Amino acid sequence: MRLIKSAVLAAILPVFMAAQAQSAEPINVGFFSHMSGNFAEYGISSKNGAELYLDKVKAAGGIDGRPVNFIVEDDRNSPQEAAAVARKLVASKVVLAIGSWSTTASLAAAPIFTEAKIPQISPTSSNPAFTKQSKYQFRQNNTDDVLAAYNAATIQQKLKAETIVIPYSQDDWGVYTGKATAEIIKKNGGKVLLLESVQPNSRDFRPFISKIKALKPQGVFLALPYQEGAIFLQQLRQAGENIPVGGGIPLTTPKFLQLAGKDAEGMVLHTLFIATDPAHKDFTDAYKAKYGRAPDLFAALAYDATAVGLAAIDRVIKSGKPLTGDAVRDELANGPAYNGVTGVTKYENGNVHKDPVFITVHDGHFELLK
Repeated sequence: MRLIKSAVLAAILPVFMAAQAQSAEPINVGFFSHMSGNFAEYGISSKNGAELYLDKVKAAGGIDGRPVNFIVEDDRNSPQEAAAVARKLVASKVVLAIGSWSTTASLAAAPIFTEAKIPQISPTSSNPAFTKQSKYQFRQNNTDDVLAAYNAATIQQKLKAETIVIPYSQDDWGVYTGKATAEIIKKNGGKVLLLESVQPNSRDFRPFISKIKALKPQGVFLALPYQEGAIFLQQLRQAGENIPVGGGIPLTTPKFLQLAGKDAEGMVLHTLFIATDPAHKDFTDAYKAKYGRAPDLFAALAYDATAVGLAAIDRVIKSGKPLTGDAVRDELANGPAYNGVTGVTKYENGNVHKDPVFITVHDGHFELLK
């Protein structure tokens, strides 16, 4: 009898051990953004937010007992680098990719993830073209056509300007944002006196500001990233122009406040997250404890993107289906609404719609606009 029991145990044990090993097999998830070069602050904040959520998953013992192998890559805000990173993540057998920050980099990676049938969640890409690539692209942020309406509300409703000048960044995001914002301002009865592009890395805005002085607009809307936006604002104030200035979500990073200094005082912007909101105290406190500073919108969007993505993975595993990119994609598209720190995520054709809050700069800090 003992010999029979030993034989049965010897037969079962390898199967049990194999099943146990399979259940503990790491889940590969990719993250990519630009964490060096221009605008690195955006990418670093995004990475921090994603890793903060991953800390929660690790503390809970992983997903159904399986650890998450988080593969982080720097795409340097380059389309070529983003494509190379996407190929690298596909080769690493990820079942989900989170990234990138910019529409340009996200679009460059999209065909590679689509071909591999791996879902891609961009925390921040706002150009409508991104989610039109395939059924595998998702976003956490509003699209630029939705954001343009909030841009117009910022300058027209909150700052009471009806004759407006818009400098915009000469890139995929800036071109779309500048034109879409101008169209809505005009539709709302305002006048856009000047809509003009700004080359990336520009430092001298005095010719542009001379045009502003001649046109005498009631307000300026900055469709610029934090570096150019801060320099533009400083030179505008140095030229003696104290007209109201509004801005969109790229200027909601603390880095903009650091660079612009006192010249940002009184600006009005819109955002999906502000760290001083008591409703998000747990997230803000955890972020401060880990990174020594308050989170910004880009950290919050990446945190939510990671939460939504890993929840989809969890549902696939619990369903008993094989864990594949296709299965994760289907759970993202058809899963329940997720109430995160940037609002409710419920995808429709890969897109979300979230209502913003309006904020102002007061004493060097962002606070809710009263």
